[in-house]
Amino acid sequence: MSNTLSTSAILSEQQRKDLALFERLKPYLGHCLTLNHDLNNPLAGIIGYAEFLQEEADQLSDEHKEFVDQIMTCAERMRRVLENLSEEKNALSTELDLSEVVVAYEPFR
Repeated sequence: MSNTLSTSAILSEQQRKDLALFERLKPYLGHCLTLNHDLNNPLAGIIGYAEFLQEEADQLSDEHKEFVDQIMTCAERMRRVLENLSEEKNALSTELDLSEVVVAYEPFR
């Protein structure tokens, strides 16, 4: 009889369930983390174009100025969400190897 125990024998039932759930969720984690980059680039364009419109505000109606302000408010809100996601991504990337997930996601970019 061997003195070494298998990993499954060491883990509790809850730990095995958690590990199985993590394995199923791992691809989705990778996709979510990759979305940060994919959404940040067009968002930068939206903000940039809205800033151009704000520079020409004297040529816009009051209603259009309000629309541009709303675009900037929404875009900045999205940027904060993406920054938070990026912070989470950096924290997770030191703990998880998501390289397989990133490679699998490449065809969809």
